[in-house]
Amino acid sequence: MRSRARRLLIKKKQRQWRRQKHAKERDRQEQEAEARRLEDPEYHKWLQKQSELENFQRLATERQQQEEEEAWLRREALAQRQFRLDAAKRRQEEEEVERLKDEEAKALTKRKEEQEKRRQERQTLAERAADEFESMMKSMDEYLHNAKLEKPPDHLLRMVETHPEERPCEFFTRTNSCRYGHSCTFNHRRPMLGRILLIRHFFSHSLLHDKKVHKEYASGDEGLEMTEHDLRSDYDEFFNDAVTELEKFGKIVNFRALRNTLEHLSGHVFVEYANEKCALRAFINLQGRYYASRRLNVEFSNLHTWRGAVCGLSLTRKCPKGNSCGYLHLFRNPNNLFNKDLEYTNTPRSARNSGKSPMPKTPSWNDGDDDRARNWRWSESPELELENSKGLGNHIQTSRREHDLKSPRRTEHHSRARNGSDHRIVIVVLALEYMVKSPPHRLDPTRN
Repeated sequence: MRSRARRLLIKKKQRQWRRQKHAKERDRQEQEAEARRLEDPEYHKWLQKQSELENFQRLATERQQQEEEEAWLRREALAQRQFRLDAAKRRQEEEEVERLKDEEAKALTKRKEEQEKRRQERQTLAERAADEFESMMKSMDEYLHNAKLEKPPDHLLRMVETHPEERPCEFFTRTNSCRYGHSCTFNHRRPMLGRILLIRHFFSHSLLHDKKVHKEYASGDEGLEMTEHDLRSDYDEFFNDAVTELEKFGKIVNFRALRNTLEHLSGHVFVEYANEKCALRAFINLQGRYYASRRLNVEFSNLHTWRGAVCGLSLTRKCPKGNSCGYLHLFRNPNNLFNKDLEYTNTPRSARNSGKSPMPKTPSWNDGDDDRARNWRWSESPELELENSKGLGNHIQTSRREHDLKSPRRTEHHSRARNGSDHRIVIVVLALEYMVKSPPHRLDPTRN
């Protein structure tokens, strides 16, 4: 075993010695080759070129590093500059936001102060208006219940104006109605107290509605359902109902109902009382009342004359616009009742205005309420109307059917024609006299 290990060690040493010997031989050969290369001038040239090439590469590398460093410094400078600009912009935006917040806070504070000021002004105006209204109501109540005051106080005869700085609306001045209503840019003057009441859309009838018929049904005969005779009969019934109730408040001088079909004129009724006290009593009692399930819209009117309000051609039924005219077309009252002149002038009355209207005996306005005497159409609310409408409608239809059986429509129509012939002759004469004295009023094409 020992000899084997020794042999292995010897072999190992031999291998190591051979390797060292080969290495030394290789180094010696390399040194000799290097000495021979050094003696060769071409090798010196090659070494010089290699040295120059290495120097060039080193310089190029240094130059590239320097350029990269300069580029990085420039980028860094630009980044720093952009950072400073962004920071300045951010500060400016923050300052602008703070400024806007301050302005908004100031504006909000100012707005709140203005709102509070306006609220206080409105409250002051409301209190002033309430005091004025209270004093006006006291004045009206004193004027209404004080028998010694024949004429109303001056402060109750004021005019309420919608646009005092504008010129008066011609149509409202003439007819007390304007197709533009509250949106009209001209001035509408209304009295706080007067002898004439205007009840808007008081009389309602299907023939007074301006219907737009489809061209397919334009050739149809509308008279198959409702005729002028039906309108006349319904108006007479309405006239008796309205006058019976309105006479409770005082003596009626004029009662004029419109048969215009325009929306702002349809069904209007002008009621003139003998004095302002009766008109005020009617105005107070009619507020909040209902007629035929419709709330009454009552106001005082400053209509001074029928000459400027009534269409002259309507008296002879020659108005080219018919009931779509913008001036007033009036119903003829039964027996020509309450049809006096409305001229507040000092000129003598003409012969056409000398007729006297019969004044029937009227009940007192403060009589006790009698449910049996009260007409079924008048109510304090529409619910009372709706409760009894079915039974009352059946009762009216039955009474009308019995009346038709007793007196046919043809006979009634001829009797009405005979009774009204004298009135129509008088109306024609008055219309001719009216047209001779002054040309008939026509509508302004710019307003209608």
